[in-house]
Amino acid sequence: MLVLLLVACLALGGLTAADRLYVDRAVNTDPATDHTDNQLYVQRAETILEGKLLYRDVETQTPPLINYLLVPPVALGGSPLAFEIYFSAFIVLTVLALFAALSPIDERRALWVALAFLFVPTTLVTPTLARQDESIVVFFFLLPLLLMYVSRSRHLYALFAALGIWLKMHSVFLVPPLLLKSNRRQTLKELGVMAGVSLVVTLPFFVLALDQFVWHLRFYLLGEGDEALQGISLWRILEFRSYAVPSLLLIGAMGIALLAIYYHSYRHRLGVWKTVALTLLAYFVLYPKIHYEYFLILFAVLIPLLIESKKMMGMTYGMAALSGITLLIEQRYLDWGTASAHDAVMVALAGLCMAALDVLLVLTFRHLLTTRTWLDGKPLF
Repeated sequence: MLVLLLVACLALGGLTAADRLYVDRAVNTDPATDHTDNQLYVQRAETILEGKLLYRDVETQTPPLINYLLVPPVALGGSPLAFEIYFSAFIVLTVLALFAALSPIDERRALWVALAFLFVPTTLVTPTLARQDESIVVFFFLLPLLLMYVSRSRHLYALFAALGIWLKMHSVFLVPPLLLKSNRRQTLKELGVMAGVSLVVTLPFFVLALDQFVWHLRFYLLGEGDEALQGISLWRILEFRSYAVPSLLLIGAMGIALLAIYYHSYRHRLGVWKTVALTLLAYFVLYPKIHYEYFLILFAVLIPLLIESKKMMGMTYGMAALSGITLLIEQRYLDWGTASAHDAVMVALAGLCMAALDVLLVLTFRHLLTTRTWLDGKPLF
């Protein structure tokens, strides 16, 4: 644990120092090109510190709890350094939690999992150069899965899965696999826990800011709203080239794919962790609003399942590289809309990168569907 702590602090601290001493000064010199979302974090956290209400008093496009977790760095000044240190701390916690929870099963593999996750480029960049709150989200997404191996408590899993949903909606993928492993009585108890948590978190916003609060639910679930479902997905790039596929069609296809995965999981008694991984893979292929930092969550779930295969780990790092290349092209030629004689070529390159990445996602899906992993050997619940 001490070695992991030291390595993680050195790696993330080095990137933070490089960003503060060089990158922001030499590269990100135009505020108009700042894609860190830090100003949004500051606005929402300051609203909370002033005793005002999210959604009603400040535009809020995320679930509520993540904004409360952004209060500490804003209270400490809201500087880039404050955000980078704070976000990096959650990555360190995630690395240590992976090792601590999985080492009783196999200490050597758990160590490799923790190191492999730490040194994925997405893991290193998200809390430092990118300064994105998915650095927090990934910890809370993994927490219910890791608690499975530590406590065996369904109620703790349900509790933290519900809390995760109200941080960012990704944690909704944690719920169906739990219910698939439950009998009727257990299902009712688990739904009761999640409903209770959700009610406590959301009731003030439903009462005081109903229309503004439900906007973000319609936006993410149905693709409604003035803003497009943007990001670095292949579907976003095709839309930019005037080959748009309707968002509702893609979301519907994803829903069908998820139902098929849940049916297969139930019939073949797949573990909760593997079921979550399969559904995330379908989500990353089909959902139109995929951002670079979302891959942090995918890699955190995939790496423990793939650590035994050098080929699959190579593919995982390949996915990180392809998504990173696409991000740079997307920011330069899609979001900024900068005129250039080479923009058609660069956007086409981004499309090829995302097509290749989707192929790797499908191959990873096939591997998980047909291969037994070291985490499958221990029954869950």
